[in-house]
Amino acid sequence: MKHKEKFAGMTQSRRQFVCASGAAASLFVTAPRVAFGQVGEPYRIFIAFPPGGTSTASMNPMLPYLRKALGAEVELEYKPGAGGDLAAITVARSKPDGRSLLFGHAGPLAINPYLAVQSFYDPLKELVAIAQVVQFPIVLCSHTRHGVKTVDELVALGRKKELIVGSSGNGSIQHLSGELFKRTFGIETLHLPFLGGGPVQEALVKGVLDVLCETGSNVVKHIAEGRLTALAVMGKHRLVVMPDVPTFAELGKPELDVSAWFGLLAPSGTTEAELGQIEAAVLRALSNDDVQAALKAIGGIPAPLNRGEFTSFIASEHKRWGEVIRLGGLNSTGSPTTRGVGTPQ
Repeated sequence: MKHKEKFAGMTQSRRQFVCASGAAASLFVTAPRVAFGQVGEPYRIFIAFPPGGTSTASMNPMLPYLRKALGAEVELEYKPGAGGDLAAITVARSKPDGRSLLFGHAGPLAINPYLAVQSFYDPLKELVAIAQVVQFPIVLCSHTRHGVKTVDELVALGRKKELIVGSSGNGSIQHLSGELFKRTFGIETLHLPFLGGGPVQEALVKGVLDVLCETGSNVVKHIAEGRLTALAVMGKHRLVVMPDVPTFAELGKPELDVSAWFGLLAPSGTTEAELGQIEAAVLRALSNDDVQAALKAIGGIPAPLNRGEFTSFIASEHKRWGEVIRLGGLNSTGSPTTRGVGTPQ
């Protein structure tokens, strides 16, 4: 299976990315490409994370089906950095020939535009949705040293002391999940942002954190090793990797429905014929039992949405997270409400 692993450099903060945007813009120019449909011209799917993570694991089982349906090589290219903006802008500025695609997520598509000092691009105008692929519901977990077994017990603890909630960075889906949890139950929290998933995992191991809102695949190991207790899934369905953990919908809080979602997008201006061909290939790949089983095995839920459905979903997420960010006073470097009491909804 062929992968091109290309790195754009060290991950930098959104503020640094703002300052460097002028110089970086020249890097987004792509070489001329041959006409759509020519045999041998590869499709490049840009991923906003380093190789080997959840995004790679999500795309790998689909690649053989996509190659067969599209009649060409499908390659994964990695452009981590700037909260996902680097990969998104690379695709947005690519030639709209259907060959440069983004494996997009909420960061660059629905969250970052509200956090950046200035807007580099408009994801709702410069990118066009093709199909959603998968969702990874967020799981609310408590550190086992507290002896908490239920959400009610965690909330009771949160009314007695300030809970330290960790995430992989300000504005990450994990951070915003914690904000929603805090506001829903009106408890006191202190958000500690880290520079990526590795540091937050290290802080967890060292016992720095009280609470973690994270995807199921990233907490299974810590649950098995006795560091975390999974309390509830922020979704409508239980996860295969933790079937005994209830959902917030089951607990009477259906509004706590948060997932790290992923899907394919192309540059605006890509023709209907090109979009339709890729959309059909993605949805057909997702209909295969082995692809669905592979996604479930890593804590995901296969979530095929067609172009119209995915477009509407992204717009709703854009609006939703903009409201959460506004109400929380959040920004790319922190917020005045990082420490404080949430407002019950």
